[in-house]
Amino acid sequence: MYVDDNRSTLPPRDNAQFNMNATPYENYALGLGGNDPAPTHGFMARATHRPLYSYLGRSEAFRCPADKGQEEALPDPPFNDDGNWKPSNYQALGCSYRLNASLWGNDTLRTPDDPTYNLAGKKESWVTEPARMIMLHEPPAFWYWNYYHWHYARGPTTVLDTALSADGQRFISPILFVDGHSASHDFTHALKDDPDHPMEPTKVWYWYEPK
Repeated sequence: MYVDDNRSTLPPRDNAQFNMNATPYENYALGLGGNDPAPTHGFMARATHRPLYSYLGRSEAFRCPADKGQEEALPDPPFNDDGNWKPSNYQALGCSYRLNASLWGNDTLRTPDDPTYNLAGKKESWVTEPARMIMLHEPPAFWYWNYYHWHYARGPTTVLDTALSADGQRFISPILFVDGHSASHDFTHALKDDPDHPMEPTKVWYWYEPK
């Protein structure tokens, strides 16, 4: 509905994507909808400012029951808060899910068309295979400074690079694809088999459009 109402354009990553002078900075990639963030996470947009608020309000649809949060999540500006999204992303940021809105420094075998914003703010026609391109996901699918496994987790859920090869860790995430269908996928092999290139396409998903 958002895309239909906005000239076939997907939501932006933040309020600065199309207006570099926007203040204060408000992140949407980590919360297209949902609830207000905790006061310590001032970079996050309030619920009423998020792109999907007019469609769903402060909806629990953006909360995953398996959400275990993230430790030492994003240490760089503008995420210069306490670096700890606990006890859950939903309680800290107001949303459990992330828009596929940048590659966050992940190395790729092919040159991405837009590593900075990726899917965010693009026309639907930019996506070559909507049934395979990831639009929304949970942190366990993705590398950003650490790895996180929420579903079927036992013990600590933050995994350092050096511990990625440990047995028993499964990185499972529900996925919403650009064409609107959803599925749950296991990203364990994608993350462990080639940790230097965890975002390369498979037969069921891909993260980025190459140049």
